[in-house]
Amino acid sequence: MIQDTSGQDVQVNRSRRPRWLLPLLAVGGLIAGGGYLSADWLKAWGQGQQSIRESRLKFATVERGDMVREIAARGRIIAANAPVLYSRAAGRIELKVQAGHKVESGQIVAQIISPELQSELSLQQAQVESLQLALERTKLEARRTELELQRKLDQAQVSLTAAEREQLRADRAAESDLISDIDHQQVLDEFASAKISHAHAQREIALTRDTLKFEQRSAEVQLARQQLQLREIERQIQALQIRSPLDGMVGNTLVEDRDRIGANQPLLSVVSLTEYQAELEVPESYADELGLAMPVALEVAGQSFQGEIAGISPEIVANQVAVRVRFDPQSFKLRQNQRVAAQIRMETLADVLMLRRGPFIQSGQSRFGYRRAGELARKVPITLGASSLTHIEVLAGAAAGDQFIISDLSALLQSDEILIK
Repeated sequence: MIQDTSGQDVQVNRSRRPRWLLPLLAVGGLIAGGGYLSADWLKAWGQGQQSIRESRLKFATVERGDMVREIAARGRIIAANAPVLYSRAAGRIELKVQAGHKVESGQIVAQIISPELQSELSLQQAQVESLQLALERTKLEARRTELELQRKLDQAQVSLTAAEREQLRADRAAESDLISDIDHQQVLDEFASAKISHAHAQREIALTRDTLKFEQRSAEVQLARQQLQLREIERQIQALQIRSPLDGMVGNTLVEDRDRIGANQPLLSVVSLTEYQAELEVPESYADELGLAMPVALEVAGQSFQGEIAGISPEIVANQVAVRVRFDPQSFKLRQNQRVAAQIRMETLADVLMLRRGPFIQSGQSRFGYRRAGELARKVPITLGASSLTHIEVLAGAAAGDQFIISDLSALLQSDEILIK
């Protein structure tokens, strides 16, 4: 017979403990488990008004040294000498070159076909020929007139000589009473008349010669004026041949071949391959601090160059000031409008306190910062000065070796102290 387990069972009486004891024991365990916290941390936790993880913050140490004030700018490479050629007259353009072609100084790069100027040239040539013929005719007429007047003068001289001889004969005859007094007086009158005629003939020929010279001079002046007009038209015709002013390369063609163009219209640009400059765009807030000959560090396609400011634009466009930088590319090949990054070195501040730049400058309005001491960061007033690309000058409120939060302080400014976890 199999026996049951009734002989093995023992009745246990359950003690009744109070329900509040279990939570009390849990709290006591938590307090005992938190014993690893140091007294300093507890003190800091009690003083801090806000806590934040250290991984969310950036820190920098105040340093003393020389700070170089720089401006970062971007721009493009431009040819120092890149003239744009314009049309001198309206007409039809015939391009001799295309963009990218190398040209020499004086080479014809375009030809303007202007029927109007060609017609004007023919008209001026015809007028010059007409005036030349008129001048020759004036000279012939002057010779003919002078010959006629010389003939009259010679006749007057002959008449004067005959009248003088007749007077001598009459005077001798009158002395011998061979002629009457009336005849004698008549001979004297004829001699006087011959003298007057001869004198008038001399004055007339002199006046006629002056008149002929004046008319000839007038015809010559008209011819010279017309020749000047002809040369001007010829110059304009020559100007229809657009020539390169320098050795270089054709940049951009601004018109198409066989297009109809107007006077003074841009046609194309020629770029010098011997000298380049960089054109930078600098924020207008730095305009008053820029100056000529300031050193500039340039970086183009991975290559670094040293240059200096050669020109500053007097106007502001889109809140930017255009600055030209002169530099020597040496043997490095550059291209027009190639991008360039630059740093303009404005000045060097010697032996100053400085701190790395960060968002704390704007969020703290350059008046407040959080100086770290252990696990606490305390809000302190600071005064900031000049800035560079990487650092900012600290004028007051910090000493060398102090550590500051340089990340954004927007969410922290309500607290005087911050607990850093």
